[in-house]
Amino acid sequence: MAQVEGTNRRERKKSETRTRIIEAATALFQRNGYQGTSIEDITEMADVAPRTFYSYFDAKADVAMVQLDRWNEDLAEAMESRPPGESLDEMVAGALSTLDGLGYVNSQRLRDENGAPFPPLGVGLLMAETEPEVAGRIYQSTVRFQDRMTALFRRRFEYPLGSIEPRVLAAAMTASWFVAVYGFGEVAAVEPDPPSTDALGLQSLTMYNSGIATLVERTVLR
Repeated sequence: MAQVEGTNRRERKKSETRTRIIEAATALFQRNGYQGTSIEDITEMADVAPRTFYSYFDAKADVAMVQLDRWNEDLAEAMESRPPGESLDEMVAGALSTLDGLGYVNSQRLRDENGAPFPPLGVGLLMAETEPEVAGRIYQSTVRFQDRMTALFRRRFEYPLGSIEPRVLAAAMTASWFVAVYGFGEVAAVEPDPPSTDALGLQSLTMYNSGIATLVERTVLR
């Protein structure tokens, strides 16, 4: 029993250390940028030795991507576990609800230099604009996620082989998160308490479902 308790304690400590590294890296990337943040900066803020960093991550890009990779994996599993008969909106909303209790770092919002909330999950996406190594990793992660969702929607909604509809649904779902991450900053600039990225993603997905033509017509009628 003592050996089991010791093992559990070590595993908890390792998990806590890894989380501290992720939190430190996320905050520094958002504040100083990817190139402006060194591994030494991360380890100093996380209060760990540099060698400890390499016990958990092989490179700086790995810690930059860890939340997005985990998010894609957990969201895919949650989507695949939804009961039959749900619409796309219902599947996504239910999956997001499942993810609420998984302890993501972004459940504790960071604040930028102006005090506005900032979604850590979006750090990797935002860095893709300037950091090629991160951009390549994001592209690979996104393609894997879309392929997995395409297969799910083909099965769930019984589309025949060769139909592009399930891939369109998967693309709309992915695009809604890009809208949420980039749109969050725009909303936060004018709203003191902006909605979460989850809420913005669902709102975006609803707009995709209503059709692009509706959005264009709304603009033309102004």
